[in-house]
Amino acid sequence: MATSKRNQKQGLNTFLRVATDLHGHLGPFLALGVRIGLVGLRELGAKEGDTRLQVKAMLEYALPFSCILDGIQATTKCTVGNKRLTWIESKETGALFLLKNGGPQVEVSVNSAVVQELRRKLDKRPSDEEVRQLGVDIVSRSERELFLVRHK
Repeated sequence: MATSKRNQKQGLNTFLRVATDLHGHLGPFLALGVRIGLVGLRELGAKEGDTRLQVKAMLEYALPFSCILDGIQATTKCTVGNKRLTWIESKETGALFLLKNGGPQVEVSVNSAVVQELRRKLDKRPSDEEVRQLGVDIVSRSERELFLVRHK
């Protein structure tokens, strides 16, 4: 594995631990939030904790979708409390990343087929371990399979 790929994987694992500690458990929507946050940061060229960064999450504000917010908070340090994370009630699932004072914007949308698949699996009321395994599965999937990334 190339050094940059290894570093990315280590970074992802670190953020997953932080997000899991914040959220209380690992599940697929938390994992999606972590992955969304990392893609948004990378695509804007921003760093975790950049005070110019703002994130507008688009999701159904209901469990399990709201778990995405904790993943985004853990990776970006944009929070509801510091007013750099907001959410918009939406049937779409994703987030818009932008920097204060203008500049580029990036929208990271979750593939609707992935959302529907997770809905079906979670409707079967899986055990805590099965939910954790769904989170691990999201971590292992390719970015291309999970997301559509649009620069605005």
